[in-house]
Amino acid sequence: MDNESKSSHSTAGEPGTYRRTIGVLRIAVVVLAAVIVILVIAFAVVVTQLKEELSSQPGDCPSTDNIKLDPPDILPPFHDLTRVEIASIREFMYSEKDLSLVRATDIQTNNSYIYLIELKVPKKDQVLQYLDNGQAQPVREALVLLFRGDKPEPYIQEYTVGPLPNPYYKKDQRDFPFRYRPPTIPELIGVYEKLNRELHESIGNILKESYGGSLVDCEDQCLKFQQLSVMPTTASNQPRTRKVWFSLAPYIEFYSLHPLDFAVLVDMTSTQPKDYHIDALYYAGDRFKSIEELQRAYEFGSVTKTKIPFPTNNKDLYSTLNRRGSLFPSDSKLPPREYEPDGQRYSINGRHIEYMGWQFDLRMSTSFGPQLFDIKYNGKRIVYELSLQEIAVFYSANNPSMRFADYTDSSILIGGGSRGLVAGADCPHHSTFLSADHSFEFSDDAVRNDRAFCIFEHNTGQPIRRHLTSNGENKFYEGMMDIVLTVRTIPTILNYDYIFDFIFHQNGAIEVKSVSTGYILASFRNSAEDDYGFRLKNNIIGNIHHHMFNFKVDMDINGRPNRFETIEIVPKSVDNTLWSSKLDAKYEQTMMVREQQKTEKAAVVDFDFTRPQYYTFYNNQVKSPNGVPKAYRLLIHGMSKQ
Repeated sequence: MDNESKSSHSTAGEPGTYRRTIGVLRIAVVVLAAVIVILVIAFAVVVTQLKEELSSQPGDCPSTDNIKLDPPDILPPFHDLTRVEIASIREFMYSEKDLSLVRATDIQTNNSYIYLIELKVPKKDQVLQYLDNGQAQPVREALVLLFRGDKPEPYIQEYTVGPLPNPYYKKDQRDFPFRYRPPTIPELIGVYEKLNRELHESIGNILKESYGGSLVDCEDQCLKFQQLSVMPTTASNQPRTRKVWFSLAPYIEFYSLHPLDFAVLVDMTSTQPKDYHIDALYYAGDRFKSIEELQRAYEFGSVTKTKIPFPTNNKDLYSTLNRRGSLFPSDSKLPPREYEPDGQRYSINGRHIEYMGWQFDLRMSTSFGPQLFDIKYNGKRIVYELSLQEIAVFYSANNPSMRFADYTDSSILIGGGSRGLVAGADCPHHSTFLSADHSFEFSDDAVRNDRAFCIFEHNTGQPIRRHLTSNGENKFYEGMMDIVLTVRTIPTILNYDYIFDFIFHQNGAIEVKSVSTGYILASFRNSAEDDYGFRLKNNIIGNIHHHMFNFKVDMDINGRPNRFETIEIVPKSVDNTLWSSKLDAKYEQTMMVREQQKTEKAAVVDFDFTRPQYYTFYNNQVKSPNGVPKAYRLLIHGMSKQ
């Protein structure tokens, strides 16, 4: 019985055990499935977060559908000449047999050649008829500058050439004196060859003893004529001449910080380089009429001899850009960096730019540099033209090459010097870079300057407005950062680099900034130079000089009929007897004096630093709901007192 009972009990219990096992397995499967689902969800969340983080990292390449840098099919009035247009203009000019033009590879001072080609901006009336009234677009034309050295009496010749892109006419001929031409490659090559040969053969020993270098066969101790200064005919009292001072310097980085006390005045009036001749020399503070006079003075000891060793050209040389001294920060941490989490908030089509209610056209004049046209804010034109017209620098010194260093930089083509902007140094990493095409004397092909402009949005770190109220029950804060769009270009003009920024604020203000950097142009120091600057190194003085930037600002505030009004803040003594127990009480405060300037002569600004004024421009027919003209103020920070 017992055995049977045990046997029966054992057999009867197997189905229950099986069911319990299945139940446990089901629970395990459900739990495992739940864990897998949770892991999948977690993985998806992590992947999503990583994607979001990666998409917001600096250096990401967002969609560039709004950035189209190629020229549009229909070129707007302000668009610079394209490479195709430049090529067609050159071929047309070469086909004009009356001009006797030679190709760029064959140019000499005494033949006829193309010096410059650039866009001729149409007349404003024609452009506005097209932009505002839907009339036909003005014909695209180019300004072509020729040097007619082939003529018995050489001259500069200017033509208007069109219509583009297939020109068939040249018109509006204008002629200018040949001596007014800027320095050109053929004549500079000619004068350098002549100076090097003639001076090495005659006073090479003096240059070697004085400065430790040579003009020819010099290996790593070369002397070069670097700086040039045109002698003003008003200063020399020699009209109709073309004379230039050339200063000597060691051929190392960077020449303008290693001036020497040797210069020559060369008469370059002739169109034949073989006829160039030395008119005067400057050595050790003295003037000499000829090479022979300097030789005699040096041999007989009647001149103070200069003894300057040739600089040791290594990484520790003060004029190089090699890192020297103590580095900072001591730990190599990267600086802050801006980025655009959602890509550019501005758009570019060719050279037409739009941003936060702003729109304008941009170009690069080969001669004069950056130029902006048709600047609108919220659909209303504010400025028709905002353009750089000239950079001028005036030096003061005792030595002649620096005394007469009065430069107008358009003579060596400001726009042609704008190129090679570097991300992370010249412009933020997230900038958009634009190129510029030019036509120069030395090439029949258009020359492309890559990265001539950079465009970027920037957080200035300055609130454009803010307010915090914490008193009483109405506690609130509101604020907005001043985030701007900047158009930047940096032309290099010999030793100087000029940073030009056109800044568009979201409150409708336009800001233009000019900053000079690069290297100073120094002089050889002697006691006679001490009134004109400070001593920087043993033989170097930094001369006083004056930079001037000339901008054209053609404002059309709510239309073309604008008024110019000055507002002066003056002291005012007012009667205060109503608020005082004193019988003749006065109160001192300020008041506005508004004056409309009705003539060109009256509108000339003679800036008085003791009585500053507000310069306002407005259309008297366009007013606010309160009857006040909607005006723009011209605020000038860069005035200098003479």
